[in-house]
Amino acid sequence: MKKGRLLFLLIFCLVFLGACGNNDTAGTDEKDTEEKQKTPKQGEYVDGPLTKVGQKNKGEDNEIYELKNIKVVDETTDLDPLSINIKDVKILSISNISDDLLESYQQGLKLKLKNPVNYIQISFSAENKGKIDLLWPQISHVILNTKEQVNAKENQLLDSGEWELYSGAKKDITQGIPFESDPKDIKEITFVFDSSVGNGTTVTDEKKVKVKF
Repeated sequence: MKKGRLLFLLIFCLVFLGACGNNDTAGTDEKDTEEKQKTPKQGEYVDGPLTKVGQKNKGEDNEIYELKNIKVVDETTDLDPLSINIKDVKILSISNISDDLLESYQQGLKLKLKNPVNYIQISFSAENKGKIDLLWPQISHVILNTKEQVNAKENQLLDSGEWELYSGAKKDITQGIPFESDPKDIKEITFVFDSSVGNGTTVTDEKKVKVKF
């Protein structure tokens, strides 16, 4: 009788431990699945800003935006009385563009666009710490390590807003500048920040800032 009880208890313990092990495995599998769902895979479509190389999202006209490269800069350049903080620089590509959309992009640009459209997106803030209002055209040109030079004032994919920067004001600016070079060849970009004018005279001279990927 005692042997029968011992055998029963042994079998019960083995079954109980096996069930616990399965529950732990199931819990681990569920956690791994949740983590995979949270972490975007390279090349998949995401909602919101593109922050990792290979991420894509779709526009309203089914055009596809893909992040080819990104450099988080977070550095400040002083052009007394201007203070410019470059947040990040992205190299993006737009594909699956309809003829009508490509024509819309082309309006007002001197550079001849083709599908896909490659462009540089730079996000920065500018603060006028001086006592006079400034007229500042922001970035005038970009120069790539491929030796390509683009006039940013004549080629804007994104509206960078008004050029007026009043005394004591600070604003965030994003400029989108198309280029013709192969995105994978871009290793360095020189941004030429234009001179500013106040009260009819030049207040700050132009300034070149290099960003390396």
